[in-house]
Amino acid sequence: MIKPGDVVMWLDQGPAIILCNCIISDPCTELQFHESFIILEECLDSDWPEEVGWTIKLLLSGEILDVHEDTLHTDFDIEAEQELFVT
Repeated sequence: MIKPGDVVMWLDQGPAIILCNCIISDPCTELQFHESFIILEECLDSDWPEEVGWTIKLLLSGEILDVHEDTLHTDFDIEAEQELFVT
């Protein structure tokens, strides 16, 4: 189970530290958006689908991002991964 303070890998961007939970709006294509919300008033009166994610800080770049949990990896060897990202 992931918790704040954990070091994880995010996609292929290197190690990141978990900062806190966050809410992420579900992604959609422009076509899906228009199919779901034919007129603007429907969009304004509807809740956009959301899911719980994580706010992370990439250790190599310092960027802070909100990401989906399924993009985080905890099953890695930090020393082996460090060799890939430190030159």
